[in-house]
Amino acid sequence: MNRREFLIGTGMTSALATLGWSVASATAEGLVAARRYKIGAATVHVLSDGFIPIGPDMLFGITPQEFASILEEAHIASDAHPTAVNAFLVEIADRKILIDAGTGDILGPTLGKLPSVISALGIDPASIDTVVFTHLHGDHIGGVVSPAGNPFVNAALRIASSDIDFWTSHEMQAQAPDSFKPAFDLARAALGGFGDRIDPFGANATSIAPGLTTLPLPGHTVGHTGLMLESEGDTLLIAADIFHVPAVQLAMPSVTIGFDTDQDLARQTRLRTLDMVATDRIMMGGSHIALPGLGHLESAGDGYRWTPARYQYG
Repeated sequence: MNRREFLIGTGMTSALATLGWSVASATAEGLVAARRYKIGAATVHVLSDGFIPIGPDMLFGITPQEFASILEEAHIASDAHPTAVNAFLVEIADRKILIDAGTGDILGPTLGKLPSVISALGIDPASIDTVVFTHLHGDHIGGVVSPAGNPFVNAALRIASSDIDFWTSHEMQAQAPDSFKPAFDLARAALGGFGDRIDPFGANATSIAPGLTTLPLPGHTVGHTGLMLESEGDTLLIAADIFHVPAVQLAMPSVTIGFDTDQDLARQTRLRTLDMVATDRIMMGGSHIALPGLGHLESAGDGYRWTPARYQYG
């Protein structure tokens, strides 16, 4: 009996979930996982949608040789960085808030795992009362444009009004490179899946739920937004796409990625945010941080060292 068969045959998957591992399901591709953390009175589930390989051709400010050297130092035996794609479920004060919705079936076979993770955790998508889109890129919104439709039928959508304005603008779409034009259609489709349940927020900090507040992080997109969770003295910043290739962009924080709408502003926002997180010793989560998806930063030379969040015994 192999390890996968053992987990299924003994019910170990359920046992691990009870203990906080939140191992979601076993599939032909292997274990699809989530991790659960208590942040004060809140429960935060980091939900894996899978991963996408990112190579040096997508980055600016680093040579292929530097990229390869950093991956080797990080014990990543690949020509591309296996970049995680995560969503987050925050449960607080009888609320269920889903932060981003995964890729659905739009970005290939290594992604689109979020529905099976949510199902294996026993969470009914209809019980989620709010969906927050940190921004309107496909790896954050694809999960609501599947052929079956938006599964979050009772959820209000919270999204920065500036991102809505940008991604629904036909003028901006006309100016965009041809490879990016379909992203505008995708954004419109994702917004359309919520009908009249869209409740935009502005550039100022906005309360989403008790203790959960928006934090503008512009540059990656015009309305790119993080979420700050504060509860009973604990603090967590879900920083969304503050970086995409952790091994590289923590060692060299000035490196940007081709998906950034404004390269300079994205760089400035990242430098400011990482400094705040390290100086104030705030726990951070990110859309592209490998599981457990949460952790801590500290300064290390010209960059930062990442320590994954410890397992919460008990």
